[in-house]
This record gives sequence, structure tokens and C-alpha cells, in this order.
Amino acid sequence: MGKIFTLSILFLISAFQLKAIYLNVNIFHSYEISSAEFSVSSGKYNVSVDGKSVEAVLKGQRCLLTATGDSVEYRKDGKKIGVYGEVKFLGVSFINVFKLSPAKPQIKNRFYDDHLFVRAKNGKLFLLNNVDLEHYVAGVVQSESGGSNDNIEYFFVQAIISRTYALVNYLKHKDEGYNLCDEVHCQYYLGRCRNSDIARAVARTSGDVIVDKDKRMISAAFHSNCGGQTVNSEDIWSIPTSYLKSVTDSFCLTGSNARWTVKVAKKEWLDFLQKRYDFNTGDTALVNRATHFTQNRRLTTYPGDIPLKFIRSDYGLRSTFFSVEPLGADSLLINGRGYGHGVGLCQQGAINMVKLGYGYKDVIMHYYTGVKIIHYSELKYNFMP
Repeated sequence: MGKIFTLSILFLISAFQLKAIYLNVNIFHSYEISSAEFSVSSGKYNVSVDGKSVEAVLKGQRCLLTATGDSVEYRKDGKKIGVYGEVKFLGVSFINVFKLSPAKPQIKNRFYDDHLFVRAKNGKLFLLNNVDLEHYVAGVVQSESGGSNDNIEYFFVQAIISRTYALVNYLKHKDEGYNLCDEVHCQYYLGRCRNSDIARAVARTSGDVIVDKDKRMISAAFHSNCGGQTVNSEDIWSIPTSYLKSVTDSFCLTGSNARWTVKVAKKEWLDFLQKRYDFNTGDTALVNRATHFTQNRRLTTYPGDIPLKFIRSDYGLRSTFFSVEPLGADSLLINGRGYGHGVGLCQQGAINMVKLGYGYKDVIMHYYTGVKIIHYSELKYNFMP
């Protein structure tokens, strides 16, 4: 209880500085969950069914939620309460934390701040964590970097880029009825933050976002490791920006994801190229270029005018930054650099920068070109509906 109280105090300090923003985050997004148990970890929750408040749920009480077609069966302490279109658990105390334990299938339980909205579709529960932006950012920072780093300066970096990303992509899943999912498609989010250093970093940067030269929030893309050079946004997503520009990065070269290799049969590789991209395997000169391919600096295409981003995706490689060389008569060695799409901030490089004494603003300015950090209350446009 002491840790929960301390973390909540940190977030309360930041909450007094600005009006709270809440996000609807689709949790357990990639799972087909038909039944789950809700219980209170801290605080008190009121239950609303189909828009009508019906009862309170206290610590120690257990609520079972089961999808029945497009409806939700709600049971409390073993007693069936009813079947509804939507069940909401609304925290009404100073500190509100709940535990969600999927029962079918059984998945490790998670803890979340704030509120839970539950609907169902085709026998699957649709679970939304209605969560304060700063609570969400702290959860993302812990999920993205909390297990691999302990430097609060880096937590400042990740907090600011995660907050910026969330607000820029506020309507990413509008058509599906929520704002963001909890997978890497949006940002990795495994629930509430339990790390006090991360909570402090989020509180101290509360509301801070990254903007471009026109004072508009940027798409704060980030990845694990760039292999020594980041990528222009237009080289991956065909969308040019003033701030997602390729930069040389020596800071990530000792990172765990800086280098990788894949051994592949020469015939398998050429067959893959031929079948997927109509590569002319009968052209001796072209085959020679394809099997003696070197990237000292990042390129965008492979011999045969094949976009490297397609090869990375279709063959399942870690990045587009790779070279190919013969390994004997019948095999090839793919020597790769980096991990991820390579656009924007390189996480392992950023972690090394703060270890070397760089401040969080220096890190952000290094990876994003021509930007600055401001409080979102300074924005001159309505960035949310």
C-alpha cells in the first residue's frame, strides 16, 4: 500500500498542473479472452451497467465477467447479477487500482490504474482501461524500458516521447471504439507503473511534448537499435517529415541489438527473391550483386530495385540495415545491424547517451531534427476532439 500511495502522490502533483486527459486503451489486445475476473487492489469502485449505477465493489470482492455473444454476464462473489451490453468499473477513491485476471484462457494477471470498461463481441471480451494520460505514460515507460534500464534521465526521455506519441495518435483506433491498443502497434503497455523512479520522471515532465518548427507535435517514433544510423521517415513510410531525418549514431554500437547474423542457403534466398519480387535469377550479374551486397551506410533498395523494407518484413529480418556475402559455394551470410524500423529515437543509443552524461534534452535533440520541448498547454491548435 505504501508504494501505491507514494506513486499516486507523485502523479497527483502533476495532475494539479493541468486538466487530466483520459485515454481508452484496449488491453490484452492480442488475446481472445472470453472470461476474466476483476478485483480491487486499492480504493473503491462503483459499477455501472448499461449506463446505470448499480453497486459498489470493495477490496476482497471478486467480479467475474464472461462474454455471451455480444453481451457480458456479470457475477459478483459467485452470484449472477445479470447480462448487459456494457459493464463499467469506475474508481471513486483518491487512489484506484484494480487487478484483472483472465480466466479463459488463463493469462498472468495485470494491475491497472483508474477505470475499466467491458463490452463483448462474438464471444470475446472487449476490455478498455480508461486511464489518465500520465498513468498510461508511466506504464508504457515501464513496459518499454523499465526492465533494461535504471537511469532516471533516460526515463525522462521515454516519458516525453511516449506522451507525445500517445497524443499524436489519440484517434488511431477511433473506428474500433478506443484510442490505443497495448501492443507495439501503438505502444507496449502492461499496466500500472510500479517503479518510483519512472513515476518521478513522468511527474517531473508532466505535459511535456516534442514539437517541430511549426509548434506541432511530432510523430515521436522510436525503435530498439539503429545499428549506427537512423532512417529517414520517407524511406520506411513514404511520408517525409522535417524531424525524422537520418542521423549518424555511434552511441548504440555496443548495444545488445547492434549486430546480428543469419545463415541461409543460397538457393533458398534466391528462390525467395524470385517468387516474392520476380527477381531475375537468370541474370548472372544481378545474382552476383545480390550475393555480394554491402551497406556501409543505409540504402533503401536491394539489387533488382527491391525495397529493403519489404525484404525485412517478408523474410523476418531484424532491420533493413544488412549486407549479404557468400559463405562457401552454397550458402550466404546475412550480416545485420540494428533492430527495428530505424526511424526516430534509438533506445539503446539513448540509454548509452545518458550513461555518458548527456541530458534528456540533448538525447531528444540528437535523434529528432529541429525540434523543441514544450508543455502541451502551449500548443496553438486543438489536438484532441
